[in-house]
Amino acid sequence: MILLVEDEAITRNAFADALRSEGEEVIEAADGIRALELLAQHQVDLLITDLVIPKLNGFELVAQIRSKRRRMPILLISAYVSQHAGRIISSGSAEFMHKPIDPPDLIAAVQRLLH
Repeated sequence: MILLVEDEAITRNAFADALRSEGEEVIEAADGIRALELLAQHQVDLLITDLVIPKLNGFELVAQIRSKRRRMPILLISAYVSQHAGRIISSGSAEFMHKPIDPPDLIAAVQRLLH
């Protein structure tokens, strides 16, 4: 199961639809707090999160997840890369895709991370 965290509904729906069309099970959150709630309720195999999300940003979300689930693959998505994001990516804690993202590229990254 994939947890997709994106506050922009249009983008979240497009990514979720593309992943579901490939047979992936996707649950969605619009903010970091809801993402943590869903993580507690479901067995999530992959997290895809925007860095700029309400209530708990993507960096904080990744830090909380890494404290509990070190091996779960994480894909960060954002229109920018900050120095902090660069450290997370270079440490191997997560992978990164720069927005805008074409759905076929997202699907390819998900398949690589899950399989």
